[in-house]
Amino acid sequence: MVCIFVVRHGETLANERGINAGPLDYPLSKKGKKEIAYLAKMLTNTKIAAAYSSPVFRAVETAKILSKPHKLLVKTVEDLTEAKLKPRFVGKKGREQILTTPEAFDETYQELQERVVRAFDGIKSREDENIIAVSHGDPIAAFINHVIEREVAGKNYYVLHPNPGSLSIIECSDSSKLVLFNFHRRLFDDY
Repeated sequence: MVCIFVVRHGETLANERGINAGPLDYPLSKKGKKEIAYLAKMLTNTKIAAAYSSPVFRAVETAKILSKPHKLLVKTVEDLTEAKLKPRFVGKKGREQILTTPEAFDETYQELQERVVRAFDGIKSREDENIIAVSHGDPIAAFINHVIEREVAGKNYYVLHPNPGSLSIIECSDSSKLVLFNFHRRLFDDY
């Protein structure tokens, strides 16, 4: 079974401060690097054939840490980038997400989902072995909603939204399925 190991970039200073990073180049924080190093260690014995990433710096930095044990070069895919925030929100405090504050974005949720599904379909068509794909919260949520065939409409909804530095796994077959969502090191901090 071929799997896509979908990872949200590790935590950054922007995440810690509640800043809408958008396309800005925030590097991973010390905590973010530790989160991703944990995932890299967890995936060391898993056969991974390729690593893909959003071109945004924090995602590429994450993908490089994850791909290092597998000696893979990271390939960037523009359609994996963060949801397109309106310029006046970029770099500002707030927790805008495309479903809760759609007026803050230059693309609709539907456009985001179509873009991200197109990216993952393109990646799957080029690879026939396990891959790592690093992206951002809203694009990952849109893709996972697509995989589980969840329609998002109306004002009252629940959306799966991954934490920074988390891993979700999609099994690829005739009908892809979500087998793990939002796994991260912090799950075990209290145990």
